[in-house]
Amino acid sequence: MHNRQGFTLVEVVIAMGLVFLALLALSGLATVSWKGAATGRHLTSATVLAQEKVEEFTLAGYNPILLSKVAIDEPYESLPDFPLYRRVSTINPSNPIVGLQTLTVTVSWADDSHAVSLSTILAE
Repeated sequence: MHNRQGFTLVEVVIAMGLVFLALLALSGLATVSWKGAATGRHLTSATVLAQEKVEEFTLAGYNPILLSKVAIDEPYESLPDFPLYRRVSTINPSNPIVGLQTLTVTVSWADDSHAVSLSTILAE
């Protein structure tokens, strides 16, 4: 009987190839994971910015002197601590009916290619 010690060169090369393929697959998963985490951070920040503005308008309440649609644009670089975001608040009076106003706050990022919108109704 022949006593064999160690691995042959072919076995080592095959094992290294398998390890390389496994690491390559894991690196692809890591890239997808990082992109997903970045998207989640943007969505969370945009939602917080929109919610803050909705709460601000809700506390101010219904505006009886508003006669036409108003849009307030806070462009990129204008929001403290959030230079990558743009926020547009729109108030539409008498919508859906007289005595109600529809408030919509839209926060965009990545040059308006992504956005989050929140809406509410303000009543007299």
